[in-house]
Order: sequence, then C-alpha cells, then structure tokens
Amino acid sequence: MIGRPVDLSHRESGASLVSALLLVAVMASMAMMLAGELRVSLRRSANMEVRDQAYWYAIGAREYASGLIGAAMDDPATALRPDAAWLSGARDFPIERGVLSGRVRDGNNCFNINGLVVDDGQGDLVVDAIQQRRFERLMTAVGVPATDAGRIAAEAGDWIDSDVRPMAGGAEDEIYTRLPTPYRSGNTLMAEREELLALASMTPALYRRIEPLVCARPVAAPLPLNINTMAADDWPLLVALFDGELGRVAVEGLLLGRPASGFATAEAFWALEAIQALDPDATLREAIGLETRYFSVEVDVLHDGQTYHLDALYEWTGGSLPTRLNQRYGQVT
Repeated sequence: MIGRPVDLSHRESGASLVSALLLVAVMASMAMMLAGELRVSLRRSANMEVRDQAYWYAIGAREYASGLIGAAMDDPATALRPDAAWLSGARDFPIERGVLSGRVRDGNNCFNINGLVVDDGQGDLVVDAIQQRRFERLMTAVGVPATDAGRIAAEAGDWIDSDVRPMAGGAEDEIYTRLPTPYRSGNTLMAEREELLALASMTPALYRRIEPLVCARPVAAPLPLNINTMAADDWPLLVALFDGELGRVAVEGLLLGRPASGFATAEAFWALEAIQALDPDATLREAIGLETRYFSVEVDVLHDGQTYHLDALYEWTGGSLPTRLNQRYGQVT
C-alpha cells in the first residue's frame, strides 16, 4: 500500500522562521552590545575631554605663576617680605564650568629629607647625625610618638645612605625583602617625599602628620629656612632646628613679631634677645637665612564636576624665569 506523500513545505517554512528569529535575536543582542560600547566610548571621550581641558587650565596657571616668580625675583628684597602678596595663600579664578585655585609656596621652608645624608667626599652618602636628630625632633613636635620618630628617622637615613648596613633602629634590604611584597631600599636620594611611606615603621596616619613639613629636594644637604617667608604653620621646623630649646609659643611669637618688611639682614634675626640666649653656633646660623632657592606651585582645577591637581617645583638660579625641576598632575579621587 502506497502511503500518502508527506508535505515538507510546512516543516521547511517553520525551520526558516526559527532561523530568522534566532538571527534577529543575535542581531538585537549585538546591537545592544554595540550600543553599550558606544555609550562607554562616548562617556570615556567626554571624560578625556574634561581631563584634557582641566590639564590645559592647570598648565596655563603654572606658566602664569612661573612668570610671576621670575618678575618678582627681579627684586628679592620686596618679593621675600613677610607681607608679600604671594604668601597670603591660594587665590581662586573662575573658569568655564568650574573654578581654578592656585598658590605659590616657598620651597625652602620644609625639612629636606635628602638632607639626612651628606657626601663623604668619595661619592658615598652617609647619614648626618645632626639632621637625623632634627628630623626626629620635628616628628615629635607634631605628635609622632618618640619611639616611632626614632625608628622612622633611622630608617629614612638607611633608605638614602649608600651602604646596606642598618644603623641602630634602622632597616635595610634584609627587612624589606622579607615582606609579602618584597622590595629593596633606595640607597640614593628620594625622588619625592611619598617614598617615606615605604619605610618599615611609617604608616599613612603618621605620614599625614609630617607631610606638610617635609620635602625631597635634589640635594644632599639641609635647606636654609627663609625666616622672612615662614608661615605660622611652619613653627615645627624652627622647634626642630633649635632642638626643642624654643617651644611652639616662643616660635610663633618670633614669627608674629617680625617687622612687616621682614628682617633686613640675617644678623638682625640672630640679634633677637630670645635667639641670642641660645648661643647659636656657626652651623645653626647657616640653617636660617633670607634667601629662597625653591618655589612650589600648586594648582587645583574643579572643572565639570571633577577635580584635578598639579604641583610643580621650580628652582631660582637667576635669570628671567625659574627652572622647572619636576611636575605631577592627576585627578583627585
């Protein structure tokens, strides 16, 4: 018996419909994915545009500040007075969809962490015991426990000096190579003060206490403080310099009692009764002067809801403009 012929047209049309639906689903999925990637790309492009625009605002402010430093240093006696306008703090300037804030700081008025060492004349860096003690005193002045301050001062000296032998309370490679993420000590000058966070005993909380007072200048020597441009907040620097013989109240009194035009000569400062009573020696006298070699430029840009920060270090060696030594720029999170 011959059966009835099977009609395959319905089956073929059904399979075609399923294939078409699958194709549509795949195309829709791809379209959604591409749309998502497009949105991300557009957002990324917008963020990059905001970042680039903020960067150029910051660069413009940096160059403007550099020009002001150069112009001001044509007459250092006027530029480095206690009442000089640039010492009054940050200044704000409106920009499109935001605000720009900039300030210039005296880059000499800080504790140069690289001054913990001196060149021994044979190309090696060795720890300066006097500067190590001053660094320790600086830390205790701002509330760092004495035990921590002693260890950190020793570890900082070990980090910078040329040898690999730890001093008492210090740390060298034998400590750092045992950490979960091992590393070695620098055995050279620090490039930036944040390197202090790599020390074995340093914590973020302790670092925040000393951060405004320390710096890393590219010289293995302490920076002479400019007594005419020091701010009231710089009092720990003088407390450390005088080895605690002058307390905070006495130092703040000295700074507030400066002539409006500043001390005409360094000798005028050393002639103060409170200072003469300390019988300062020649080494101490070299640590305070009326000159400034370094200037720090800080710029904050709030643009389109995002904040960016730029800081640059300049060195004044004469001429029409200072020399820029380094710069950092990035988004503030």
